[in-house]
Amino acid sequence: MSRHPVIGLSAAVAAVAALAVATSAGAFTPPPFPRLGGIEIGGPANYNDTTYQDNLAKLSLMILKYTPGYAPGGESMDSIIAAIKAKNPDALVFLYTNADGQTLTGTDTRAPLREKINAMKWWLYPSASTADPVPSFFGHGEYTINNTPYTQKDSDGNDSIDWITQWYVNNYYKPNPAIDGFFMDNVFAQPKVAGDWTRDGVLLQPTASKAAAALEAGYERWFQLTRQLMPGKYQIANLGSWGRGNTSIPGGYQDMVDGGVLEAMIGESYSVESWGGWQEMMTQYDKVMQVVRSPKLVIFNQWGSPTDYQSFRYGLASCLMNNAYYSFTSSSAGYDGVVWFDEYDAQLGDTISIPPTSAWQKGVWRRDFADGIALVNPKGNGPQTVSLGGSFVKIKGTQDPAVNDGATVTSVTLQDRDGIILLRQSPLERPKAPTAVSAGTG
Repeated sequence: MSRHPVIGLSAAVAAVAALAVATSAGAFTPPPFPRLGGIEIGGPANYNDTTYQDNLAKLSLMILKYTPGYAPGGESMDSIIAAIKAKNPDALVFLYTNADGQTLTGTDTRAPLREKINAMKWWLYPSASTADPVPSFFGHGEYTINNTPYTQKDSDGNDSIDWITQWYVNNYYKPNPAIDGFFMDNVFAQPKVAGDWTRDGVLLQPTASKAAAALEAGYERWFQLTRQLMPGKYQIANLGSWGRGNTSIPGGYQDMVDGGVLEAMIGESYSVESWGGWQEMMTQYDKVMQVVRSPKLVIFNQWGSPTDYQSFRYGLASCLMNNAYYSFTSSSAGYDGVVWFDEYDAQLGDTISIPPTSAWQKGVWRRDFADGIALVNPKGNGPQTVSLGGSFVKIKGTQDPAVNDGATVTSVTLQDRDGIILLRQSPLERPKAPTAVSAGTG
C-alpha cells in the first residue's frame, strides 16, 4: 500500500497504560456474515464528510490514514472516529502506520521521524562504508528503513524500531485514543531489497535467511511494544506476503498480530488468483487465518470494476469460505470511498459450518450459514449447474437483476469464476453465540 520528541520507553509504558484504562477496546463479538471491511487510506480522506461517515459506519472494520495534526475540515480525527462509532458502536477503526520506508527530506508533520532516522543513520545501507541508503522497493522517492534491532542505539538506549514505535504511539495513538489499534503496512515475510541488514558490513540478498531473521525480529519488536504501549488495543498488519506460493509463514509471526490485510487477492496482475489460481489463493487465505490471533481481524481485499458483478460475487463468495472481512476496491478510485453492492444487505447470520476443505459438488464450493448459503465456482472449473438439495431464495437486487431476481430455486447455474449468495426460506436454528474476545496485551 504502498512529529515530536518521544519519551523514554519505561515512562511511555506507564503514561500510555494510564490513558488506555478508559479507552481500551472492550470485549468484541464477531459480526454476522457477510463481514465487511474497508481500506480507506487514499484520495482526499475527507472523513469529516457526513455521507462518507455514514458509509464508513456500515463497515465492521476499517483502516484510515493519518499524519500528526491531521484534521479534515477542521475536525480532529478523534472526534471523527467518535462520530463513526456513534453511528456504529461495533465498528473497529485502525490508523495506517509504516516503518518500512520514508523520504529523506520533507517539511510535513512527519519531519521529526525522518530527521531522527537521518541523525541516527537508521536507513538500510548497502555496506558500512556507503553513505547513500537503499531506495525503497516501491519507489515513490522513498528509501528503506533498517527497522531491525541491529541498528545503533540512541542516548536513551532505543534502536530504530524502539524509537519508531514510541513515535507512532505518541503521535498517532495518544491524540486519538478512540482508535482500536494500528495497521502496520509492509510486514514482509522476507526483505524486498538487498542491504546490510545486520550492520556488520555484509550485503545480504533479500532471500538470505539472515536478512529475513533480522527483518522479522524488527516487526516482532514492533508488535511487542505496541501491545505494551497500547494495552487493550488490537494490532494488525499487511499480510500479503505471508504464505504465498509454497512458502511457510515465519515461526515468529505465529500469534503476532490480531489480523490484517490480504491485499488485492483478486483483480490485479500480481494477485495470487491471477498467477496461481483460485486454490493457491485459498491456501494462502487459510494459512493466514490459522496463524493470526483471535478475533482474526483479516480483510480479504479484491480490486476491480464496481459494475463487474460476476467478478464481485466470485470474490465475496470466495471470502465467505472462511471468516475474513470482505473489502472491494474500485480500480479507478483506489482506496477512496465505500463501494456498495446488493449482496452486502443480505443477512446470512452466523456460520453453521467450518471453512470447507474440499469442493461440495461438481467442483463448486459451498458454505452454510444460519440464514443462507454461499457458493463459489473456481476459475477454470467451467460453467456448472448444481442441485441445492432444497429450496433457496435469490437476493432481490437492482444491480444485476438477471441474477438477483428474488426467485425461489432448487438449482443454480454458475459461470466459470462466479459465485452467488442464496437465502433460506426459513432460517436454521442458530448455534450458541461465540464467546466475546478482548484485545490482549501479551
